[in-house]
Amino acid sequence: MFGRRVPPHIVFLLSLLLAVLAGVAAFRYLRADNWLPGLLWGAVAVWFLVDAVRSYGWWKGR
Repeated sequence: MFGRRVPPHIVFLLSLLLAVLAGVAAFRYLRADNWLPGLLWGAVAVWFLVDAVRSYGWWKGR
């Protein structure tokens, strides 16, 4: 962003944390029969999980 990249292991950990938090939110919304917010939070969780997998590949590919 400002000429320096964030290390891949930091991106991996933050993406994994955000994926877990979004997954918990999705689970709680779906348990309360709020389908639209549950599906949206589920999509966000999948987005961050895919980002974590990609950053893990960058981290191990060094």
